[in-house]
Parts: sequence; C-alpha cells; structure tokens
Amino acid sequence: MRRSLAALAALSVALVVGVTGVRGQEVEASMTRNPTVGLTYRNADGMYTNATMMSQVLLSYGMEEQAVSCIFRPSRRTETVTSVTVNVAKKHIITNRPDVVQADAGSFAGAPLTNMTFTLAMEGQVGMSAYTLVVVTDVDTYTLDGMVEVGGFVLKSNGRVVSGEDNALQLGNVFEVAAKPMIELGVMTKTFGSSPSWEDVQIEVSSMDGVNYKQVEYDSSCSSTGYDGGRLAAGCGAGFAADGKTFGLKLSPYRVGTGAFKLILKWPSMELDGEYFVTELIVRMDTSKTAPCVAMGGDVKVDAGGGMVSVEMFNLVSPPAPSTVDKVVLSYGGKSYDHDQRKSMLVQPDQTIVFRVGKGVAGESFDAKLQCVFGARSMEAKYVGGKLRVSVTGKAELPKEQPLPAKDNMNRLAVRVELDRYEPETYTVAVHNKCVAAMVGLFGVSADEVGLRSVTRGSAISELEVYTDKDCATEKEMVMDAWGGDGCEAAKAMDEPCGTVRVLDVFCLANDGSGVSGVAPGTVAAGATLASWAIALVAVLGALVVLVLVCLALWVVYRRSSDSSASEYSSSGPLGVPDPDDLLYNESVVRDVYGRSNGAGPTAEAVAERAKEAELREEFPRPPSTSAASGRDTDDASSTYTV
Repeated sequence: MRRSLAALAALSVALVVGVTGVRGQEVEASMTRNPTVGLTYRNADGMYTNATMMSQVLLSYGMEEQAVSCIFRPSRRTETVTSVTVNVAKKHIITNRPDVVQADAGSFAGAPLTNMTFTLAMEGQVGMSAYTLVVVTDVDTYTLDGMVEVGGFVLKSNGRVVSGEDNALQLGNVFEVAAKPMIELGVMTKTFGSSPSWEDVQIEVSSMDGVNYKQVEYDSSCSSTGYDGGRLAAGCGAGFAADGKTFGLKLSPYRVGTGAFKLILKWPSMELDGEYFVTELIVRMDTSKTAPCVAMGGDVKVDAGGGMVSVEMFNLVSPPAPSTVDKVVLSYGGKSYDHDQRKSMLVQPDQTIVFRVGKGVAGESFDAKLQCVFGARSMEAKYVGGKLRVSVTGKAELPKEQPLPAKDNMNRLAVRVELDRYEPETYTVAVHNKCVAAMVGLFGVSADEVGLRSVTRGSAISELEVYTDKDCATEKEMVMDAWGGDGCEAAKAMDEPCGTVRVLDVFCLANDGSGVSGVAPGTVAAGATLASWAIALVAVLGALVVLVLVCLALWVVYRRSSDSSASEYSSSGPLGVPDPDDLLYNESVVRDVYGRSNGAGPTAEAVAERAKEAELREEFPRPPSTSAASGRDTDDASSTYTV
C-alpha cells in the first residue's frame, strides 16, 4: 500500500520545518507533538507535520544546496527498511540524485525512529521542482513530498546554461571574435512574487589575473538595460534588454589578454532572507592563433619641426604576445623610424609607442604603417578606428622665453613641468601651445597671461608662470591636487599620453626672478627689496672684515721681520764673505763657495788660503770707515780692502 501524506492537503502555513538554511512553507496544517506513522518533518517548535514542504533558494553563482531532514516511524515494530530513494521531478533544476543518510533517533511507543537526511543540489536552471522521498519496507511503502523554488536568472547560449562559476561561454579565436564581436544570450528568470527591476542589475567586468585587458568596455555611466535591437551604446559592452529576456555582450576587437575574463552580475532587488542574488559569466576565447599587434587608428599629428610622436597600441607584450616586442617601425612619406625604447611605455593593457621623427612641411598628410617585430617574426599592425594617418602641423620654430613682468599686488606663480617625449630642441611652439592651453584651463587666465621662463634638459623641462592673487601655498596645493599623482591628469590636460608628464615644482617668484615659497600677494616685492638691502649690508661688513684681517697679517709679518733683523749675523769680512774665524762660518753646512764639500770640513788648499789671509790682515790692518749718510764709523760689509 502506498501512502501519500500529501493527500491530506489543507490550509498552507508558512513555517521553517525540517529544511536547513532556507525558508519553507507547509501545504497542510496537520501537526502533532509526537511523530506519526510514516514520514514527518519536525519544526523549530518541536512539532511534527506530514505536509508537503515548500522551500525557496537563490541560485547565486549558479549553484545552491538544500539539506532536508525528516523522521521515519514504521507502522509496526518489526518492520525492516529495504530501500530509501529521492525522486526528482525536474532534473535540470535539481541536478543530483541525493543519497539518504539514516541515523537512529530513538523510539516511540515501542517503534524505532530513524532520522533520514539528504541534500538537494541545484546547479542548473531556475524554476520550481518537486521531489519525493520514498521509503520501502518489507511491509509497506511510505512517501514524503517536497517542492523547491529556485530564484534568480541564468544566461543561456544555444540552449545551454553558460552563467555560474562552474560554466563558461566559449568563443572562437581572436579573428573570429573580431569578425563577429556582438553576442546575444538568452535569459531565464524566476522571481519570488513581484518582479524586481532589471535597471537595478549591477554589471562589473573582472579579469582572471588582476589586469583589465579591456576585452569588454563598461563603466558606471553605462545602463544595465542598454541592449536594444542588437545594439549597445558606445563604450558599453554589456547590457540586458529592457524586458530582461536577452543579454547583449560586445567584445572589443583583438583584445585577448589571457584569453579569459568574467562579468559579475549583481541584482540587489532580488533578495531572500537578507541576501541578494549574484552570479557571473565567465568568457573564454580560443588562444590557438597568435593575436596581432594593434594600433589605435586615426590622425596622428607630427610637428613640422620634428620631434617625438606617440601611437597607442596593444598586444605588444605577454599576454597575449609570446614575448615583448623587439621593435616597432613607423613608416610614412618614404621614411621609416624605429620606436624610442627609452620613452615608450610597454605596460598592460595599453602600450604607448613613441617615435622620434624628422622635420616635415606643415599641411602635409600621409597614410602611415606600423610594423611589429618579435624576434624573427614580423607583422603589420591591425588598426582599430580607421587607418593611421600622419598630419604635419604646427610651427617648426622653438618658443621664445618670455617671463612675466612683476605686477603690483600679484604673485607670479611658476610651474615646472617635465615632458618625457620631448627634448629642449623639440619643444616647439606647437608643443608649448598645448602646455599654455593646460595652464589656461587650470588657472582660468588668458594665453597672454602665461609666461615661459625657460626650457631645460631632462627631458624637456618647461617652466611656465602665471599671475595669481592667492598665496603660493594655496596655489601649489591646487596644482598638485589637479596635476599631481601619476601625472595622468596633467598629461590629459596637455594632450599627452598618461605617464609622460610630471609636475616637478610649484613656487612663487620675487621681482628679481628668484623663487619664494608660500608667500601672500603683495609681499614678494617687499621681501625682494629687503633681501637686496640685506645683501648689500652683508657685502660691506664682509669687506671691512677682510680689510682688518689683511692689516693684521701685515703687522704680524712686520713684527717677525724686526725680530729677525735684530739677531742677524754680521761680519767684518769682504762684502758677502764672513770672517773665516767666526764660529758660524766654520759650522756652515754649505761650504762649496770656499772649496768645501757638505760635511767634509775645509780642504788643505782652503786652510793654506786662510793662513795667507790672516797674514795679510796683520800686515795691512783695515782703516776705519765713515758713513757719508750718517757720519758714524761703520765696520760693515760695504768696506773694502786696499792692498
């Protein structure tokens, strides 16, 4: 005999009974304090019911589980269970065939009680599915019915569910995707009661390795219901139709990255027990074919004076390229230029390739080509957004340095900016005009009120200046807030690639052109005048100190000279010749003038000569001499002998 406890249908009462972690409903109100014969659920209040169990779950991330537990009481004490199974009505909703775990739960009225637990897995589609627990004994067959409602949505392609973390949308290779970038997916939805708004769905593009390779463009300005008639708005690569029946996905041409990315789809208004629905769409591409190098097409302006130009490209580094590009060659007008490796930026996801090109004639325009070289492999670039054209424009001459003159009650604020793509000899009028335009936009002044103090090396460092009636500290903070950081905002303002412009310094200028930091308007001129008087005073004091030191040094020299003269050696010998009998004469170290060698003592000839001189002195004594200048007797070296 088959007993269907669901046949006792009555009023439905909302309860959580015998179901773990989900919200449920009973379809009948038969409840008892003790388990009845057959299969019953036990609620939180300890009451037993044999009603059909209704439960709801959210299919977040494409999967959910529900644990079901019930008590089995046989009609006879000696009954033996021969089989236990769970039958599922819709296997595309409840995707498993649950195993039932049996455990002893004691006894009641002499009959054994058995706890039976099983888990329902939902990894398919949304919707509703019934299930039945069937217990067969050697005496009878017992059943217990349940119903699960799976809410949320799934995305389908060719009848197959592709959303959820265990599923994926598989696409062709890079060329096939580029040929057909728009993909339409079906949407299957199940809501609880009233339908939430599709406009509430939040879409996020996420990479698989932390880098957004821009396979799909999407930002906060895009509408989640922007898919209309097979079209999406520019810059928006994903969206639902307004009725929620289809989902559009548009891939950016030739954007490959690692070959995989995902979209995270959140629906806050689809909520159950304080949690909202969220799922994801993983997209995988066939990477068996090598992705081409790609350039953003359009017009590239080249200054007539030559210099540095840049082209935005991608797929030049790994991934998706097998290795980093060795060389990129720009060709136009019969000339070719290799890329400047030092100034180019080979980063993910976009690469800025810089070329130093020669002079041209303003007004000329050429179709250009880019050739990418990877070792022995060379390929011409693909162009997104049209052909690549080079237009020669601007003036070839260099800008003249024109500092702003001092102005009453106004500060002159200098902004020192380094532009990586240029050198002083390539910082032309056209490049300078872009910098002037950026200063005009930032400070709200006219172009005539922007001066150029200098252009120096390292790459090209231009020092621009403007008038301001604010203090320098405030203005410096404003400039650094607007143009500081990674340099992208300053680069955008000057129509240069991100990362190629840096603000090095911001400071006020005194009337003499020197830098003064953080002063208020009207004080720079006074400060400069005070500084001039201070410099003059310091110069005069310094000169006086030097003069005093020189006089002191001369006095010291004079004193030493006087002391030395008082102790000098004198002789009554011939001019410049000391008396040979003097002690100093005999102890002289250098005696070569008298025929003696160093340290050797007088020679025999010198001794004989000395004796002869002594005899002459005795025979002819020297007469006293009177100085004509002083009238005093002298005995100095000016006296001579008369023989």
